[in-house]
Amino acid sequence: MTQFVLAFFTIHDRASYDRYAELATPIFIREGVKALANDEAPQVITPGIEADKVVLLEFRDKDHLRDFFALPDYIEATKFRDAATTMNVIQFERFAGI
Repeated sequence: MTQFVLAFFTIHDRASYDRYAELATPIFIREGVKALANDEAPQVITPGIEADKVVLLEFRDKDHLRDFFALPDYIEATKFRDAATTMNVIQFERFAGI
């Protein structure tokens, strides 16, 4: 079943985040990960949540998601992201009810 990853984060080191994006974007494309949303000016509705950016990713299934996050080149790229941001990430499945 389709899996989604929703990430929202604050960026405190733009240069390092940009390096992550430079390294990670070709990996997302190569691996068939769909970026369904990517907004650098999200409107926060819930008090207490901070977010400079939000991203919604789509994976074919749980294996696709697991395998993607285990890729050595993606793990290397995330070092720049992790150094540059404070993140919250949620994984969830497509609603199959309707």
